[in-house]
Amino acid sequence: MSRPPPDSESRVERRAVLGSLLQGTCALAALCAGCGPEWREATVLSDEQVCGVSPGRPEDGWVEVKLSDHPELRARGGSAVVRRPDALLDALVLHTASGCFAAVWHICTHGDCHVTYVPGESLLECPCHGSRFGEDGRVLRGPATRPLQSFKAVRVGESVWLHRPR
Repeated sequence: MSRPPPDSESRVERRAVLGSLLQGTCALAALCAGCGPEWREATVLSDEQVCGVSPGRPEDGWVEVKLSDHPELRARGGSAVVRRPDALLDALVLHTASGCFAAVWHICTHGDCHVTYVPGESLLECPCHGSRFGEDGRVLRGPATRPLQSFKAVRVGESVWLHRPR
C-alpha cells in the first residue's frame, strides 16, 4: 500500500524546520570554533579541581581518612565521625550534595553535644538545644553564637584528606 504524496504545505513546513535547525547548528559551530579544546572534548576534573582544595603534606597538618575505614563517605550525603587523637581531631566529615567534602568540629559550640548531619537540608544540627549550622560550620540558628571549627577537606583516590592546622 502506497502513501499519498505529502501536500505542498507540509513539504514547505518541513523544509523551514530543517533549515532552522541547520542554521542553529551552523551558528553553534561558528560560536565554538574559537573555543579551546576543553569545550569540544569532555574533560574529567579531579576532586581538587572541582572543589577548589588540594591536600598538602602530613607534616603540614593534613590528616588522611581512608574511605575503607569510613565507607559511608563514598556516597553523596554520607557522613562519618572521625576521631584521631594523635592529630587532636574529632570531626564530622561530610560528602556534600555538590560531590565535595567538608569537615567540621563534631562538638556544638553551645554545649557539649555532638552535632549530626542532615544531608537533605545541607546542615548540621545539635540534638541538645536545636542549634543549626551550615556545612561550612556557620551558625544558621541559635542558641549557639559561635561557628563550628571547619577544616579543609578533599578526596584523593581512596582517601579524604583533612587539614588540621598544628
